[in-house]
Amino acid sequence: MFYYDRKLQFKVRVDKPNPEFAKLLQQVIGGIEGEMRVCLQCLFQAWKCRQNISGQGG
Repeated sequence: MFYYDRKLQFKVRVDKPNPEFAKLLQQVIGGIEGEMRVCLQCLFQAWKCRQNISGQGG
């Protein structure tokens, strides 16, 4: 279901640390409306939809 690859998609070169950019990047990836949160929210909602919804019980 999931594929994991340790290789980076693009080469990254950092000239000097930028704490402000790091803070913004962290917010985008895992913040309140970040990609990981939204992705996991959709995934868990999809799993919950697989319950018996026909109303027949069981």
